Amino acid sequence: MRLRLDIGCSHHKLPGWIGLDLDPGPQVDVVADMAALPFADSTVDQIHSRHTLEHVPDPLACIRELHRVLKPGGEIRIIVPHYSNHAYWADMTHRRPFSVRSFEYFDRDYAEAAGFPVYLPDVNLKMKSARLVYWPRRIYERKTWFKRWPLALLNAIFSGLANLNPFLCERFWCGWVGGFYEVDFIMTKRERNGND
Repeated sequence: MRLRLDIGCSHHKLPGWIGLDLDPGPQVDVVADMAALPFADSTVDQIHSRHTLEHVPDPLACIRELHRVLKPGGEIRIIVPHYSNHAYWADMTHRRPFSVRSFEYFDRDYAEAAGFPVYLPDVNLKMKSARLVYWPRRIYERKTWFKRWPLALLNAIFSGLANLNPFLCERFWCGWVGGFYEVDFIMTKRERNGND
């Protein structure tokens, strides 16, 4: 049986996943802190976390913990607010926004080649993708038809263009379109010997 964790699930747990949150609720299966997960080393197949990491006081401790419980070759998907998201700054519980490059520091091969500091030497996550999302489907689908189709169109255009080269988008033009809502990261835990 595959062990899949939806961390910070709140009231929107993924069907078939184990919901984990700091606060109890009807969809929360395990009440625990993201920085101290009640799972043994290398036992989790997949981790999903949407709009959670921006709230934690110590994101490095959380990343270390996610890496600890994940099996080698296991996948982590983390969705967090992009720094250009104007709504990010309105929520006083937010502690930090993210860039498409935020998790490059935890891919040891990439970090060392790029000359980045290695903040967590015991963590090695291979970056599979970092996608900018202009307007998430889960939000525009709740709008009236009159608002839904223009937002879907803008999302398709701006997200498509941005993800041709996310670095250039962040560097030169993301602010021109009002900012991007979030960044969607997918990473895998590298094998112990560093191979994928």
